[in-house]
Amino acid sequence: MIAKPPTFNDLFDRAVAACAEAQHLSGRTAESVRRARRERASAYRVRTLIAETRDTWEGANAMYAVMRVQVERVAREMRDAGLDSASAAATIRQHIRFVLYDGGLTERDTEPVVTRASTWVDTVFAA
Repeated sequence: MIAKPPTFNDLFDRAVAACAEAQHLSGRTAESVRRARRERASAYRVRTLIAETRDTWEGANAMYAVMRVQVERVAREMRDAGLDSASAAATIRQHIRFVLYDGGLTERDTEPVVTRASTWVDTVFAA
């Protein structure tokens, strides 16, 4: 029997890209807060930036929730097809890196997304 390849659909790719963008925005907003504090910006400006950062993190968490569902779905498909955890994780990491690096993102924004996905794959195989 030939194993069915995993289903990396458009939703999977869009979720991955959205998470990377959220990761990028989270980094930028956190840096803005640090810079404002260093430059002794007004308390109002710092509070505004902190609120923006919190909103960005909430959005990022929502994107990661969607991505987690997709990663776990593909990991279960791979597990059911007989792949071991290491092979499944490597395949998913490779696909995510392809999507994100091909989309022009840097290692700084890509690798945290890859790390989270690897953790979720491990969770599926541990169950």
